[in-house]
Amino acid sequence: MKIQHLAIVFVIIILPISMVLSYYTGSQIKAIKARQTYNSKLLTATYDAIKSFQLNTINNKYSSLSDSKIRDIEASISTFYDSLGAELGASAYSEEDLSSYIPAILYTMYDGYYIYGKYYNESAKTIDYDDLGNIKVDANGKIVYKIEPAYQYGLRPYVYYACRYKNGINDFVVNYTLDNNITVYGKMHVVFDKNGETGERYVTKSGSLINYDLVSHPQIKTYSYIDSTHNTHTIEYVDKIDYDEITIEPEILQEEILTMGDADSSYEIKRETCEYIVHNNRKVYIEKDEYGNILPGTGGVKCFWLSGNSNSKQYITDAETQAFVQTMIRGNHLYSNSACQYFYDAAVFSEWVDKNLNNVEQSWAVDIYGNSIMDKFSTNTGNKKIFDISDDNNPLLEGSVFNENRINVIRYSIETNLSTAIANFGDGSKYEYAMPKMSEQDWYKLTNNISVASFMQGMPIGYDIFNDYCVVTNDKNKELVTDDSIYIVKRNPSTGDIEAHYPGCIHSLSYDIIGAYRNIEFERQTMVREGEENHFFPHSDRKSYDCMVNVAQTYSTDEIKSGKLKVIVNGEETSTKDIKTSNLRKVYLTALAREKYDLYRTNDYFGTYSKETISYI
Repeated sequence: MKIQHLAIVFVIIILPISMVLSYYTGSQIKAIKARQTYNSKLLTATYDAIKSFQLNTINNKYSSLSDSKIRDIEASISTFYDSLGAELGASAYSEEDLSSYIPAILYTMYDGYYIYGKYYNESAKTIDYDDLGNIKVDANGKIVYKIEPAYQYGLRPYVYYACRYKNGINDFVVNYTLDNNITVYGKMHVVFDKNGETGERYVTKSGSLINYDLVSHPQIKTYSYIDSTHNTHTIEYVDKIDYDEITIEPEILQEEILTMGDADSSYEIKRETCEYIVHNNRKVYIEKDEYGNILPGTGGVKCFWLSGNSNSKQYITDAETQAFVQTMIRGNHLYSNSACQYFYDAAVFSEWVDKNLNNVEQSWAVDIYGNSIMDKFSTNTGNKKIFDISDDNNPLLEGSVFNENRINVIRYSIETNLSTAIANFGDGSKYEYAMPKMSEQDWYKLTNNISVASFMQGMPIGYDIFNDYCVVTNDKNKELVTDDSIYIVKRNPSTGDIEAHYPGCIHSLSYDIIGAYRNIEFERQTMVREGEENHFFPHSDRKSYDCMVNVAQTYSTDEIKSGKLKVIVNGEETSTKDIKTSNLRKVYLTALAREKYDLYRTNDYFGTYSKETISYI
């Protein structure tokens, strides 16, 4: 074949193919770059959403209440769309435009979750118009609405992390949480008195699960008060208790606050360090004079709680709170017994669970129709007993059978409802929306912490379609106390500075430990006065550089809780170090129990505890 012929073949056949391949390769490169860009923008918007939720809850004294929590979530969603719109270009996409590409936003809370997306509202209200197109009003001048079912964007009803268990006459539900707290309700065969008498009962119980065999020697005391109708009430409380070779005792809690004075002080802003306890879900502070003496007040002593974001003092005069505060005063200090009470109440509840639910297996799990859902869980625990509490199944430890089933239930519930919400989002659309396969790391985040998961699907990027999701956790919130959310307060021996350390910091056993508090107590908080923001830190704003940066040089919280630290030499575990009776373990477990107990709860179970005799009902 002549060279001229080869040139003609190249021009006619090879060159066009090369151009097409070059164009295709360029398009793929652009699509990959666009995908990476969109991933980054989605992650940024989700991070902004969780940050907004975190800031709102930290500075909102009522963030634990349902209505307030919903407002915080809705504000977080608005932040998500604002951030995503700004990332994609404000002129290109409005929130309405973006909504068609966001089939769902998931918010995992302490005992359940919200899904934001499109749903069909059977009772949707729309403004009614007359034949002339004018808005209808009633005789009182109020706008008239009509019921017109329609698709709307908004928060779907709250879904609890619940699992139904059925076996024989036993048919009950367990509501799980992101930690070791559960609620049990339904019909079951129970041991219902201290003599071991059994029978069928409908029960409702709630509390935290621990290995109750490790709890002993509770010191029960009482305090009394007379109410406004002159009736006398006597209430029990726990003043000391032993847990696994350490003694949990009342402790002094104090923090820095900003307060606004009264009219006599011209509403002057005052910075104070006050001792406090948490009683009836609110912090109660005690007031002292310049010499450290507790001041007398109406009804007993001068104590107060803070009102709203203005931090104005509201002095407490009700008899029950005054009686309890005075009971917890020893010398010139106010002591908190929350940690003692936590272990006491948890032991009561855990013993009841162990006596009555110790035969429950994963095979008991059924759906609302009574069909087994065991094969739909992510892991199979076989015939292992979920609530048979022992050292091998200590609910406080991450690797327990209880914890594995807790994660299974949460994951199955989220997976079921989220896949339905995303699939239904595309009703009437040419694009088929579907829940993506999520990584095990992301599932771990969702089942163990307050998190936000955002999903973007159907977004055109050149000749391709962008489909992805991201998960961001919120480790600083008022909803949940995780093992890692406790910071140990220590004094640096070389500088004398007060520093916050991670619980497993390598300096934990050598530094002078002062106390321990939740991580949110070390965040900057805000007091608003006449529109002006004033900032303060309840505890030290100085965090240890060494342990915050060198996270790898830390012990796990499970090691601290069990009292056995792994000794690693050349990357291998050579032995364990016993710290069961160490001050670090005592301070850490006390703080963890106290912060869990002081969380806002609506359904905690309190009972009468005794190691020899127990009364369930």
